[in-house]
Amino acid sequence: MSARQGSVMLLLTLAALPAEKLMATEQVPYQVEQVLGDQAEVRRYDRVIVAETIVDGGDFRDAGNAGFKRLANYIFGGNQDRQKIAMTAPVAMAPDSRPYPEAADAISSQPEGEGRWRMSFYMPADSSIASLPRPDDPRVQLRSIAPRRVAAIRFSGRGTEAQFAKAESKLRRQLETAGIATAGDPWTARYNAPWVLPPFRRNEVLIELAPE
Repeated sequence: MSARQGSVMLLLTLAALPAEKLMATEQVPYQVEQVLGDQAEVRRYDRVIVAETIVDGGDFRDAGNAGFKRLANYIFGGNQDRQKIAMTAPVAMAPDSRPYPEAADAISSQPEGEGRWRMSFYMPADSSIASLPRPDDPRVQLRSIAPRRVAAIRFSGRGTEAQFAKAESKLRRQLETAGIATAGDPWTARYNAPWVLPPFRRNEVLIELAPE
């Protein structure tokens, strides 16, 4: 086997590994309440803590890169305790003009407006706002998100803005067919490290649902 063939085999092996082995040791848990079909389902999430940042301006890709860099700096020690925090999956992102999933116990308020993006890293399950170190970067904030029911649809690929928009439309059609009402705007979720080949990546669009 040539060196080139060996490199290809290594990439394929890495890509086939679960997301938690490649990007995170922990994924945000949820309970599946209803399978809608074609990679879509209704889930219930418990309360979670996120570190989040708002990026002013820029397109989907550029804002994502900027937001990821800020949040990665926080969990890699850019905080008052120089503490490293475990990376989890997924990484969530939404236009800030469309409110992120309804939150409770927010510890800060950041202005919303056009051309802004909100990116969030989920903190480990045993975290609390009180136990987490304060970020060095004031643009990174900690927030508690209340328990919620959401609809989610999964797809592979690079996770471009166009792919997320297509998945959102597909999910909304399935919700309409099932007679399920939404109560919030969509957000995106990526589960994999950037070196995972697109066919093996896990991407999602999620929408909060109306109370039962």
